Amino acid sequence: MTDDLLERLKLALLDLDLSSAVALARSAADVPDGAIAAQAVDAVSQALQTVGRRFQDGEWFLAELVYAAEIAREMLSVLSPQIDSHAAKSAGTIVVGTVAGDLHDLGKNIFISYARSVGFHIIDLGIDVPVHTFVDAVRQHRPMALGMSCIMTPMVVNLERVVAELERQELRGKVKIIIGGAALTAKYASGISVDAFAPDAVTGTDIVNGWSAEWTSSSGS
Repeated sequence: MTDDLLERLKLALLDLDLSSAVALARSAADVPDGAIAAQAVDAVSQALQTVGRRFQDGEWFLAELVYAAEIAREMLSVLSPQIDSHAAKSAGTIVVGTVAGDLHDLGKNIFISYARSVGFHIIDLGIDVPVHTFVDAVRQHRPMALGMSCIMTPMVVNLERVVAELERQELRGKVKIIIGGAALTAKYASGISVDAFAPDAVTGTDIVNGWSAEWTSSSGS
């Protein structure tokens, strides 16, 4: 019964069937066992990995990627209370924001949906985020990773300013930094000494997922 429910849940997301996907998530959440809800979140994550492969292979386009992320967000909003009530362990905290002067948030929000789907706690600073706000958030929340987005080429200098200020305040060595956005490249990321560049939300989630075990071990959480 459980296996059938989880398989139907995955297929509903991959069929982009919002009503069925949410209904199946509710069925999983209604089972009085937090493990079932946790398995359902795993199923959502597996489906999103398939979505990512379809997007990367050119089978799906941005519209499907965005809609799949929205369906996943709705499903997780149903499943999360059940998981939280059973003290699910977080994969780690990520602070995310779009740099000062840039008002775009589509890519950032898709990344947030995907990262939450695999268990990360997200601190979303929003758009047009000043340097000091990024730095203060790193100091306050002690995240595993800091994710910064930039779409507008003239604003990329603000990424460099954040990195420089983290270094000045001796916080740079305490957090991994990942950047993404149309204005950025892997070569640019290497040049400003951040840890990773993500060309899309799926790749970004894979990267931070790879950092998670190392962070959990070093933090003792």
